[in-house]
This record gives sequence, structure tokens and C-alpha cells, in this order.
Amino acid sequence: MTSVNSEVELDVDLSKIGVVIPAYNAEKTIADVIGELVRYGFRKRNIIAVNDGSKDRTEDVIRSLNVHMLKHERNIGKGAALRDGFAAARQMNLKKVIVIDADSQHRVSDVDAFLKVNGRYDITIGERTNILANMPLDRMLTNRIVNLVVSLLSDVRTTDVQCGFRYVDLKIFDNVCLKTNNYQTESELFIKAARRRYKIGFVPVSTIYAGEKSHINPLLDTWRFINMAVRLLWR
Repeated sequence: MTSVNSEVELDVDLSKIGVVIPAYNAEKTIADVIGELVRYGFRKRNIIAVNDGSKDRTEDVIRSLNVHMLKHERNIGKGAALRDGFAAARQMNLKKVIVIDADSQHRVSDVDAFLKVNGRYDITIGERTNILANMPLDRMLTNRIVNLVVSLLSDVRTTDVQCGFRYVDLKIFDNVCLKTNNYQTESELFIKAARRRYKIGFVPVSTIYAGEKSHINPLLDTWRFINMAVRLLWR
């Protein structure tokens, strides 16, 4: 068993688990995220950082850390970064991946919560315990609507489908094909996996807010979600 830097001894071999990090203009935070992942016990060669057309020094920072980097020449979207990260992990013969955002809003130590339920679910999603208290009213309403629609379309209740912190068994992509490119991709994955009867679970995770600017475009990304939901309604 690979040593895990954790308060709880976990019978999980981290050498077989990858990490996918979608990154856009994350030069100030991604080094800390990757550093914490390495200290936790993840192997650098299994950490896949996807630079989604960043305009700052994100690429230089990733290269300096000697992890696996994928690069989009222009900003395509978080969903595209996730799809490419999952594909790369499968090509590397990894079986499962932790997905974590590059903005340091999640504590890497909360990986414990995912690994404690290792094997129980095919997708385990973090539920941010303090999300609504720190969210602007318009985003809070959008968040509630998205969760309601996803719950109805998947027949699996969710309260935080857009949380970027999750644990994914890559076997689901034998039967699930993602087609979207942006923030609706996480919802698409949830709905399609649920309809294929893959098991979806949730674990509580903490969130650190430090005034980061969200890359979500409320109007455009809401429209993208609605378009995706309508298409899935008839499939």
C-alpha cells in the first residue's frame, strides 16, 4: 500500500490513482494545489494538469513542477479540459482519478473522504458544506435550479452537482460519452452515468473562499446548461 499522508490509515494504493486538474489562468494557485497533492502521496507522473488556453504563466508553472501537462492553444472550456484529462488517464492505464480545481478552493486533505468510500461508488462528488453562505444571490438561484433539473433528469438527488472536487472510476467511460465543452459537462456526466445505472455518492468537503473570480458566465453558461438539458430530455 502506498503511504498516505492522512489522519486516517486508508487501504488504498495511490500509485494506481491519477489526478485531473483543469486549469485556466491559475498561475497563483496551481503550484500549491499540486504541491499538496504530491505531499499527500500522489505520484507526479499521475497528476494530469490541463492548461486550457491560459493567458498568464500557468503553463510555465505546470512545466516547472514536472507533472503530466496537456495544453489547449486557446480556451475551449472546463468540460473539454476534463474530457481530455480523463482520456489521458485512461491511456496511462489509470483506473480512477481525483478531479480537483486549480484555484485552491478545496483542501487536498479532504481526499480522505473520497478514499474512505473507495469502491462503493463509481462517481463520488464533494458536497461543499458552506457553499450557499458564500455565494451571490443570482448564482445561488442558478445553482438550485441546476441541481433540481439534474436530479429530475437523472432520478438521483443532488445538491451540488457543479462541485469540481470528485472521485471518478474511469470504467464509466466505456459506456458514457461526453459531448459538451464547458461548465455543463459535470452535469452531463452525472445524468448520463446515472442513466447507465452507475452508482453516484456524495461526501462532505470544505471550501476555502479568498475572493477568487469565477470563470462562469452566468447568462452564457446557463444557456449552455439549458440546451444540454433539453437535448437529454429526449434521449
